[in-house]
Amino acid sequence: MQTKIKFLLTSLILFSMLSAAYAEEIKIPDWVRNNAKWWSDGEIDDKTFANGIQYLIKTGIISITADNQSSSSDELDMSKCDQFTTAAEKRTCQKEIELANKIQADIEKSTSYVVGSVTFYYVDNKIEKTSQGGTILTIYFVVENTGGSNNVIMSCPVNACNYVLSDGQKEIQYTTNTLVYGSMTLQPNSPKLLEWSFYKGLDYDPSKDYSFKVKEPWGSVIIPLGLD
Repeated sequence: MQTKIKFLLTSLILFSMLSAAYAEEIKIPDWVRNNAKWWSDGEIDDKTFANGIQYLIKTGIISITADNQSSSSDELDMSKCDQFTTAAEKRTCQKEIELANKIQADIEKSTSYVVGSVTFYYVDNKIEKTSQGGTILTIYFVVENTGGSNNVIMSCPVNACNYVLSDGQKEIQYTTNTLVYGSMTLQPNSPKLLEWSFYKGLDYDPSKDYSFKVKEPWGSVIIPLGLD
């Protein structure tokens, strides 16, 4: 069994090297082919074979993938926190970097909707059933002000709400959200995570087309939620 696994690994490594060599016209040294065969046959140990792979990386025959590069980048980001002396300061720094990384990852997988100088990145939704048979719908956004001056999000000013859920027939006011005191000042190019939850007045029907309505004085948009 171990021999078969080594054979498969060897084939994959050689395929990767040969593909790179073909694309860049690099000649694979004979000793590399011999090492791969000997390792597959158990004639040389893992350490000797690994040393050969390290040589290939150093000489550029095998390149580091983009996934590895992004992982290294994250580690480098975290290393910025080493400048702080106390554990509390380091943890605060790490949380800020983790939040920035999450926001960036959410933006990359989202659908964006531009409303004036503010972009709403629709990230995801979650539907939960309660023990009483009701439904809680939570929708997740990243919101970014791309303008040159501050902008303010107001959830429910006098007599009306600027953010509501629609089922195509009626509008449903949110039950909770992450806006502190019902508003948030968006500074330019400083994206924020926002959540809206709906429960009261929500009689969830999967056959309906739900949307999230933004009705700010500075712009409006209807965002289809695509609920399952």
